Amino acid sequence: MPECFTSQQWLGQHSEKTILVSDDLIDSFATLSGDRCPIHVDDGFAQSRGYRSRIAHGALLAALVSGIIGMELPREHGVLQQIQLSFHNPCYAGDTIRIRVEVKELIESVQTILMRVSIRNQAGQLIAKGTWQSGLKVRER
Repeated sequence: MPECFTSQQWLGQHSEKTILVSDDLIDSFATLSGDRCPIHVDDGFAQSRGYRSRIAHGALLAALVSGIIGMELPREHGVLQQIQLSFHNPCYAGDTIRIRVEVKELIESVQTILMRVSIRNQAGQLIAKGTWQSGLKVRER
């Protein structure tokens, strides 16, 4: 018999994590992803484009969200189906960001949860927001 999940188990659950977006973190992600675009790795180039210094990859921020989803909420129960993030302000090397994930809906018929995601910097400025959709893994017994 498969395990089923209910709205009462999930609705309102949330998790937050504070992370320093260091130069080393951006450099490691640039190496891992192969995205060494100068806007991410060269302060001078970023400044020539109107930024105060190099900026973190949007995909790096999404990967940090994935860490919360996979390790805290919904942990081993979820399998990514869709992610949508819109970016409102740059995230700079040296920023300390707060990522918040909150369950806003469970679609019981298809065992899917929708989570609201927000990323803010140390000043409370919105960096990105969006949604994450995970199918809840149903185990056969």
